[in-house]
Amino acid sequence: MKWGAAVNLKKLIGLLEKSPIEIRYHIPEGCDPEKIELESLVCDSRKAGPGIIFAATKGEHHDAHDFIPSAVAAGSPAILCEREVESEAPRIITPDVRSAMGCVCALLHGEPAKKMTMIALTGTNGKTTSAFMTQAILQRAGIKCGLIGTVLYDDGAKTEEAEHTTPEGADLQNLLARMVENGCKACVMETSSHSLVQGRVSGIAYDRAGFTNLTPEHLDFHKTMENYFLAKKRLFDGCMRNNWQASVNIDDQYGRRLRGELGKRAITYSMIDEGADFFASIANITLEGLDIEIKLPGSAKKQQIKLPVLGAYNVSNALQALSLAWSIGISAQSALEALQNMPQVPGRLERYKIDGSGSCVIDFAHSPDGLEKVLSALRPICAKRLCVVFGAGGDRDRSKRPVMGEIASRLADYVVITSDNPRSEEPASITAEIERGVREHDTPFAVRVDRREAIYYGLDMIEDGDMLVIAGRGPETQQILKDGPIPLVDKEIMEDWCALRGKKVL
Repeated sequence: MKWGAAVNLKKLIGLLEKSPIEIRYHIPEGCDPEKIELESLVCDSRKAGPGIIFAATKGEHHDAHDFIPSAVAAGSPAILCEREVESEAPRIITPDVRSAMGCVCALLHGEPAKKMTMIALTGTNGKTTSAFMTQAILQRAGIKCGLIGTVLYDDGAKTEEAEHTTPEGADLQNLLARMVENGCKACVMETSSHSLVQGRVSGIAYDRAGFTNLTPEHLDFHKTMENYFLAKKRLFDGCMRNNWQASVNIDDQYGRRLRGELGKRAITYSMIDEGADFFASIANITLEGLDIEIKLPGSAKKQQIKLPVLGAYNVSNALQALSLAWSIGISAQSALEALQNMPQVPGRLERYKIDGSGSCVIDFAHSPDGLEKVLSALRPICAKRLCVVFGAGGDRDRSKRPVMGEIASRLADYVVITSDNPRSEEPASITAEIERGVREHDTPFAVRVDRREAIYYGLDMIEDGDMLVIAGRGPETQQILKDGPIPLVDKEIMEDWCALRGKKVL
């Protein structure tokens, strides 16, 4: 690790005593805190070692206090915990480790977030695409920018598959420290409602924030839409700094509410209200992308660009990225050029033409709103049949399953119901709940519980002019089953099918 000079335990305790975190500590007799050098913090005992504090978090299924002995045996010289435990290592005790460990880890790394322009994106849908767009704009403008989101983490030197939309506080700070070490001057990150409620972003303050929209999702956790909105609003109420601004989608009812509460700090964007600071309309749609016209602040002339993505909602995502970049001083010309030349976002309306077999689109849509938007976006450019393969996640909100089934059968010409990530549930019980919604219409459908079989079935069905949507998992590389995860990538399944059938991806 090269994250700067190590901090000794005595200095760390002194910094924590000046912070808002409530702590007490226990130093074993004969232990000199000035001689205990600390470099980082982890909440996974398997990553514990010399110089690394072990944070004992409590989750739904495990209490990491049980792993303190193994962390100490691995060499961890200090423990962050919520209660007194028997251990030879010094303990820093705080009421809520999960929310405190981000601040502790930030102090160990010299508060890396203070060394970058921090941009947070929140909302139900669109965060990932907007994050990729924002990063592309900043990079083209010469600002090296890290990225943290649902698909991947980019620390400025390498990328890795994401485990969570927003990592745990310790992992997040370690990632930010790597970004600073690798020369990043900015970081754009998706900030989930879970992370805001659980305190994962403690120790970070943001310069800019974006709000995409709010639709029913995660209600198994938040219970009501009002709670969900208030969770998102924590970002704007308590996580911003300096002369901050927020880019807000006023086409969304919750966005309009947020704009009213933020006042002059809100930069607005819209595809409906031409009075917004940033406004865009679609002139033409093809399989290659969207021809759009954009109105910028202070300019009467509209800018025309070709956006190489599908879906009208991605115009909103582009407006958010554009407005955020504009707010930190990036020229409109540079930003628009970046948008026109951006690569496909993994698993977000990722489109492929298959020789002699129509088109295939892979998308992460796993909620009713997401699925409806994807199918509605593709319908106008689908020459013949629009087919969809999808499922629903296990151990998650069950009420959305028949709703998604109804949406699929209403908007598609053929539906293939399959597994998503069933987790501890029986896949057949999940598909049965989806099927109830599908049967609300007369659309033909099939059930293929095995996801590979379902995708092969859908691809065998399509012909020139048809389009197959593979929805729900996007770029995920593992399918989570009752017995644990197995390797499974929707794009690779499509490529395997092409190889077996002698087809080429164009």
